Amino acid sequence: MTEVINGWIDWLLQSLGLNGPYILLATIPLTILQSLFGFFPLAILIVLHVSEFHVIGGMLVSWLACNLGAILVYFLFRRYLYGWFDEKWRSKLKRYDKWQRYLDRYGIWTLVLLRTIPIVPSNVINFMAAVSPIKASAYIWGTVLGNLSFIWLFGTIGSSLVVPREEWNGFLAWYAVFIIILLGIFIRRHWAHLQEDKRSRME
Repeated sequence: MTEVINGWIDWLLQSLGLNGPYILLATIPLTILQSLFGFFPLAILIVLHVSEFHVIGGMLVSWLACNLGAILVYFLFRRYLYGWFDEKWRSKLKRYDKWQRYLDRYGIWTLVLLRTIPIVPSNVINFMAAVSPIKASAYIWGTVLGNLSFIWLFGTIGSSLVVPREEWNGFLAWYAVFIIILLGIFIRRHWAHLQEDKRSRME
């Protein structure tokens, strides 16, 4: 399926005659559609951006595009389609109830985790946040940090064939530092919640 979508994106770019920076005219709308429908892996666009804009530039462009798509979809549903979505789709999100509870409890930090590790599709994360009590500012920060984490990790892995191993290892080393800092902040801010959850599991 991924190969079919990758081929379709290549065909689209060739048909539109887009190359260089002009590929953004196609990839940004595709990223927004992905944030809404989730019909292909974001990793495809990350690799495409990295191959066109090199590692740092490609990851930066991907990060900005993913943030734009996620934030637009969040406000679209929260402000205009909340009632319709809550009525028609909430039952379909039952399988993600555990993550919905974590999102309600930990807010920004659950977003960071879910966007870093593709446990839940990115468009579903947007929908879950739209029907949760999370504040818009927390959603934006969680999305910005979570997308940075995801794109940093998968952009580095995806670029492993086009950059020297020393540079690739450097990206991963700095990513590890970034994650350790985030974990430290999370534990400091939510130590009481973590202990409470631990006691509830032991009862």
